[in-house]
Amino acid sequence: MKIDMAAQDGEYFNIGSIVSCTTCYNQKIQGEVLAFDEGTKMLAIKSSAASGKREVHDIRMVNLSFVSHIKVTKECNDPPPPLTSISIQKIQSRLRQNLDEKRRQVNYIGIGVTPEGQRAFNSIVKTLNEVRWNGKDIVVMDEVKIVPPYGPENCTGKEGQLLSHVKKILQKHHTEESQKSEQRKSASPVPSAS
Repeated sequence: MKIDMAAQDGEYFNIGSIVSCTTCYNQKIQGEVLAFDEGTKMLAIKSSAASGKREVHDIRMVNLSFVSHIKVTKECNDPPPPLTSISIQKIQSRLRQNLDEKRRQVNYIGIGVTPEGQRAFNSIVKTLNEVRWNGKDIVVMDEVKIVPPYGPENCTGKEGQLLSHVKKILQKHHTEESQKSEQRKSASPVPSAS
């Protein structure tokens, strides 16, 4: 069975054909036709990955209303390959994981804490994921407590590897914050003496 996809101005594309088009921004796109929607005039084109990796491809959605030129460089008359099966269980599992992660991230926002405290929390949670707020205090793995102003010297807990690691994260965070502050100061204009 041959499936033709209608294009604008009465042209037809076969799935698997190679097309070349020029967008209104004078960008040239070439690749294999994956799909075409006649109602929206959207064309899905698969081309080699911009990253250069062989095992991946770039998929571009092109609105043919914004294409100045399109040409079929290689016609494909083979029937399109059958659609791959979709695992509903995998999709539902991934959806549940994403929802759980979003709910967890909502708890990452401190209520009534300073911006500096929130930034310190965000630095810690990049490395350790068992971090939560307890009022204005940060609690890491139920072992380390950090109180305002959230410096390495404000960490308390059982001496050991975790406490040491949290202090290093905070030290690095405060060093980076200081560097950013210095960069902002040097980038701001100096008022002229009148």
